[in-house]
Amino acid sequence: MHLLGLSDAQRSEIIEILDAADRFIGLDHQIKKTDQFSEALAGKTLGLLFFEPSTRTRTSFELAAQKLGAETILLDEQGTSVQKGESVVDTCRNLEAMGFDALVLRHGDRHLPFSVADRVDIPIINAGNGTGEHPTQALLDGLTLRQAFEHGEGAGLDDLNVTIIGDIVHSRVARSDVHMLNALGANVTLAGPSVFLPGSRDPDWNARTVTDRATALEDADAVIMLRIQSERIAGNRVDMDRYIDEWGIDQIVVEQEMPSHCRVMHPGPVIRGVELTGAVADGPRSLILRQVTNGVAVRKAVLQKILGDL
Repeated sequence: MHLLGLSDAQRSEIIEILDAADRFIGLDHQIKKTDQFSEALAGKTLGLLFFEPSTRTRTSFELAAQKLGAETILLDEQGTSVQKGESVVDTCRNLEAMGFDALVLRHGDRHLPFSVADRVDIPIINAGNGTGEHPTQALLDGLTLRQAFEHGEGAGLDDLNVTIIGDIVHSRVARSDVHMLNALGANVTLAGPSVFLPGSRDPDWNARTVTDRATALEDADAVIMLRIQSERIAGNRVDMDRYIDEWGIDQIVVEQEMPSHCRVMHPGPVIRGVELTGAVADGPRSLILRQVTNGVAVRKAVLQKILGDL
């Protein structure tokens, strides 16, 4: 099986992965140092093909695979024949022929994971495809929300109010988060300048949209902040001072516009002083480092489901 996106994912499938991931987390909210699955993927080889920059996703996939006993090999454009003109599809077919058991692929082409999946028989895991999806990020966001609001094993996120603020339309994280949140029963609000919001008729965005921060935050249980995707914006110039003033979250916004229980999340990288001030990113409302920890747990669960026996 492949993991290319969450648009067709069923609630039960998502909960199965979240439940499995939760078992990799100890009582101290950290990844367990040892567990019964440390050799679950022994003898398996995972290829990590990252043709866009990544720190958290790439490293957590590598760490997750190694903690399950698999071997990982990292490839990027500079270290493969793609630099010489070979297509990524052909590169993936060659890796399959060498005996790789699965490939994790990040690339700016939104259609590429689907093209690769059509041409190989080994599992493909989408680690981000342009403005398409980022399914494992959404899964770790779901796990983080479930933990923060003490929804236990087997539970979804029913009636939780989650607001996503920022450059929505260019964000693969936002797209996958909306699919995940809807499947788990949350109420989703998308907020930001109108140029960053999807059209009301776009079927990928089943969520309410608002264009002012106070309305976006007034009933939020959690807010997921996104950076401006400057590398994906074509011709749209942003007045950064105005954006920070209208959409950034500092301590004053926390105290005056957010419910007292509302938690703050961010998929990273955080541009401090733009989406969040340092005081908020590092403060008691923040779940950002919990997201990073849960990224390893979720990717362990995904790899075990795809390559092992979950």
